[in-house]
Amino acid sequence: MTHDETIKSQLQDIEALEKYISKRVNAKIASIYQDPYESSQTDQICAALAKAQGEYKPIITNRVNNFIFNQYADLDSIILAIRPALSNNGLSITQQVKLNDDKTILVTRVRHESSQFIETRARIVPSKNDIQSYTSTLKAMKRHEIMDLLNVTIKDDMDDDDGEHDMQTVRRERNKGTNINTRYSAKKESFEPISQHECSELQYVLANYPDIAEQILDTLKVQTIADIPKSKYGAVKEQAQRIINAREGKNH
Repeated sequence: MTHDETIKSQLQDIEALEKYISKRVNAKIASIYQDPYESSQTDQICAALAKAQGEYKPIITNRVNNFIFNQYADLDSIILAIRPALSNNGLSITQQVKLNDDKTILVTRVRHESSQFIETRARIVPSKNDIQSYTSTLKAMKRHEIMDLLNVTIKDDMDDDDGEHDMQTVRRERNKGTNINTRYSAKKESFEPISQHECSELQYVLANYPDIAEQILDTLKVQTIADIPKSKYGAVKEQAQRIINAREGKNH
């Protein structure tokens, strides 16, 4: 072997050693600074999610909260809409409840067939310490975490109100101590108010029950029955009739 060949061979050995050291250093850094909310590699799951998001079926509201008259899509309808898209792209979703320092944590993880994953974690804090409150809080949080993690949206989502619900508290505090009580008006929102015919029907149902009518207006933060959003008409009428029937001792 000539002198030049010897030098070339030594340079190749040094280059190979540098690559080996760099690979080991990067692997060590990755193990130290690994994001606990996702796997060390996410290239395959990102590609699969990009395809799956284009295959989600439209999701519409199918349930009504009869206390605040809020429409929403329940957990089952969301899962049914996204499950085929996830399965077709080698994805699955799991939700586990874990304890961490006596805190109940919901871990929602999207898994890829390559073993790559991404996840969210949310604390479960029921209003009361009983199974009904826990189950209700858990199911609601499961729904929200899946939507957040998979970028799922609901058609005509009444909770997507430009932060109006949160701002109501600020406005009430701002108006406290004054003679002007500025109330939320549904007509200023993008949601269509009820028709004249629907308004007349509600007025007829509530004619002898002004307290129920006032409760509905206060709950919805509107000034008149005509201001009620059209999307909540069915729930309002159903709840009002249920309360009236209960007062009159009727079963239906």
